[in-house]
Amino acid sequence: MSRRSRLFASLRALGINPKMDTFAERKKVQKLTYLLDKVFDMNFKFSYNWYLHGPYSPEVTTTLFDVIERGQIVRSDPKVLLAEDLRKIDQLKSFLGDDLDSNDKLELLVSLHFLMQYLKDPNITQEDVVAFLKTKKPYFTDEEIFEAIDQLRMLEDL
Repeated sequence: MSRRSRLFASLRALGINPKMDTFAERKKVQKLTYLLDKVFDMNFKFSYNWYLHGPYSPEVTTTLFDVIERGQIVRSDPKVLLAEDLRKIDQLKSFLGDDLDSNDKLELLVSLHFLMQYLKDPNITQEDVVAFLKTKKPYFTDEEIFEAIDQLRMLEDL
């Protein structure tokens, strides 16, 4: 199955009908794709870089545009996914709970994960990551940030 079909089937299994009409819809799909790809090891192999709202993948945007706007055909029925993929999607649903619909919480979780994973260096501390995040996203409180860090740490127990 193609990466595109697998991505769209995964999003549909999450209850998401991907759209590009608004920034909020595009952001949500970006963040959920990152979580599936990098956190829950679905290995879509998209590359991400830091952008205004955290990790961003031009490849994800191109994929969405090609399928949604240009009408490229993909098999998006979740029934085509492997049992292992469905297990990972269920884990993501459980991990996010009600936050599945919160763009802000998705942005915070994904941003923290990206920073903690891709800025790994023995000289960089959690405090450094939090300080960097607060300079880029001052609208998140310390409480929200540390709660999200604790939530991400729970993933180690999955």
